[in-house]
Amino acid sequence: MLYQLFRLTEFDGIVVFTFLVISLYRIYSEKMPIKKAITYFSVSLFLYVLLQYGTYLLPISKYPHHYWYNFLLQLFIPLITSEIFLGGHFAGKLIYSLFYVSFIQLYKIVWSPLYMVEGTIPQSLYVFWDYFSFILLIVLLYLFFIIARKSIPKIHANIRKKLVFLAYFPIALLIYYSVYSMDIPLFEFYSDAILALTILPALPILYDLFLTTVEAYEDQRMLDRALTETQAQIYRYRYSLEIDERIKKERHELKNNYLYIQTLLHEKKYDELNTYINESIGEKMDSITSVSTDNLMIDYILNRKISEAQKHHIKIYNEISLPSDITVNDESFCTIFLNLFNNAMEACQYVESPDIHILLKVVQDYLCCEIKNKADMDKVLANPDLETTKDDSESHGLGLKIVGETISRCDGIFQTSLEGNYFIAKFMMPVREESK
Repeated sequence: MLYQLFRLTEFDGIVVFTFLVISLYRIYSEKMPIKKAITYFSVSLFLYVLLQYGTYLLPISKYPHHYWYNFLLQLFIPLITSEIFLGGHFAGKLIYSLFYVSFIQLYKIVWSPLYMVEGTIPQSLYVFWDYFSFILLIVLLYLFFIIARKSIPKIHANIRKKLVFLAYFPIALLIYYSVYSMDIPLFEFYSDAILALTILPALPILYDLFLTTVEAYEDQRMLDRALTETQAQIYRYRYSLEIDERIKKERHELKNNYLYIQTLLHEKKYDELNTYINESIGEKMDSITSVSTDNLMIDYILNRKISEAQKHHIKIYNEISLPSDITVNDESFCTIFLNLFNNAMEACQYVESPDIHILLKVVQDYLCCEIKNKADMDKVLANPDLETTKDDSESHGLGLKIVGETISRCDGIFQTSLEGNYFIAKFMMPVREESK
């Protein structure tokens, strides 16, 4: 009795239609006002019920409706109501609806052997598989929604010709199988050839879409690389400006110091002069970080980051031995060193008595750098790929990836290792010859 009611009311059609209406709402206007959402659902369901069941009252309408009638109801009612009530571009709604109804029709064809044996197998067995196929369809439609919900809103009106390409495949298959179900003898005779002709145009379309995806990925990768290089340049120029500002400030302080010392000497206040030199100037000299390689960029990066680490109570040990005439790619060195040192400083937040060791030297025309930091081994071993654990994973966790790409571009070498309670990052990059 329940199964007869299920089939008599075409309940599966109502569920499939309602799911399409809800999925379009979830994709495009989930945060719309509740009254507008209720109106959208009410109008959609009213039109479907009226055109699906109300037409049976007409003397010219037979039960059940023709395949094409049900197909058009499921396709066009959600398209029309979603375009009226929901935001977003029509192109995305059309593509999603076409693939949605095409999936349903092709899914029914997959189960066509079951419908062909109706009456030849026990009724209870047939009912079970019919219910099972319906439940499985809903599950698959939900998975289809999960896959498409992020990409579909990105489809906009500017795709134009590609919209035709995207729509061809589902429409062509729908037309083919709908005609095939009409039992036309001539069509059945040439069905394989017609199917091949239907699929052939889809192959270059699929290839074009694949090529577009690859090109978009490559463009994004190039954009990320350009962004990384730009950030390194900005960092470098910002350092240069800070150097100029510091020089101006120190020059001004030096001038004031000179005038004050001159005044004390003129007034013969030698005790005050001695105290001033010991307490004021002496403390400043002790606080100056003394890393000097005669390379302005390297010196400033090292001194700046060492000073920053010391402010966070991180001990710094360095062994730096670089020739005065060394020339490296400043942008690459800046990008690599800053990312590795920042990672080391971040790791030091989770350990007691943190320290960082820096080694810099030149070996056979390669600048060799080692940054060793104390780390929480439990965290490192639990996360061997060093993926970010921050909530904003899209904005963080890119340090080592950027280092790897930068090292690759400058024909360098990069490796990481563990030694005791320390995480070690090493890189080598070629030293450039100075232009003569």
